[in-house]
Amino acid sequence: METVFSYIVQKRFSQETEDVATDALAFILDSNESARAGMMKLLRGLAPDLPSLWFRTQQAKDQTRPDMAGYDGNELRVYVENKFWAGLTDRQPVGYIRELAKHTLPTVLLMVVPARREETVWREVSRKLKKAKIDVADGDSAAGIVRAVKTGDGPTVALTSWTNLLSALELEALDDQGARSDLIQLRALCVAADSEAFVPISSTEATDQRTPALILGLGSIVQASVDLAVTKDILSISGHTRQASWERIGQYARFPGGQGVGVWFGIHFGLWKKHGETPLWLVFSSTDFGRGHEVRRLIEPWATRERILATRFNDEFVIAVDVETGEERDHVARLIVDHLEAIAGVLSELGPGKEGAA
Repeated sequence: METVFSYIVQKRFSQETEDVATDALAFILDSNESARAGMMKLLRGLAPDLPSLWFRTQQAKDQTRPDMAGYDGNELRVYVENKFWAGLTDRQPVGYIRELAKHTLPTVLLMVVPARREETVWREVSRKLKKAKIDVADGDSAAGIVRAVKTGDGPTVALTSWTNLLSALELEALDDQGARSDLIQLRALCVAADSEAFVPISSTEATDQRTPALILGLGSIVQASVDLAVTKDILSISGHTRQASWERIGQYARFPGGQGVGVWFGIHFGLWKKHGETPLWLVFSSTDFGRGHEVRRLIEPWATRERILATRFNDEFVIAVDVETGEERDHVARLIVDHLEAIAGVLSELGPGKEGAA
């Protein structure tokens, strides 16, 4: 149900939706005891000994600026990071964990995301923890929490959805009309932010030259990766075309050898928007060229072990190709080609297929 609040925010402040939702949540927790009790019930499912907390937004501390922080008096105990479609920053979640680890235990980092991003964001969190060499152990299951781990540094890291969070608050606010009214407004905003509806383009976005620079840079990475993969005999592009459409820009190719599997590789805007994992994807069609159903049976177990996103998209099988951030193009291309080589090794178990053109 659309409300005047969600309508105005989406129409006038669509680029600040996360900040507005965070401020609204903080207001609700500060002004409604029942809603705050629901929040504490959710958090105590992760850390039963947490005292009653008060919450503030955008409190910068040592280059760390979480969306919301929970305090016991002046002692930091909880960070709440709210997301809709923005990606994780360089300091999320590792910087937050290390800041929380300086304070009295138990401490919690709770990440709140749309239900459709649960798996994607958790994979990214897991990769960042592994890269930072932060040990984790599975946390106890808690009502309303999708995933949780206890880190070797001390803090618990957990993830939930906006739907779960608001349901927990609403359950405690059944007899509080004011809280219920506020929560209805916030839920409507979350539903609007999570919709597939067209979001009006802001003047800032329309004139931001970094956007085309990013797309051109990604295209350069794809080209460099394909060229290197061809040189190393990992891909063959002989007889195959480049392709550009409203949804994707890339190159058709084959993994040479007996398996002869055909693939499309490039920037896939639809998958980038849907999953947020990466702009670059491998797409195996279900035709004799891509042999997507056969590829899926081999790749899925490998992708699960490697924590790589591999999934179905329409009638195709797709694999995310990570882009290493903060590195020069040629280094990024080498890492992508290593990824392609690993996939080629898995696909070598396939028998020869029928000849097909892209």
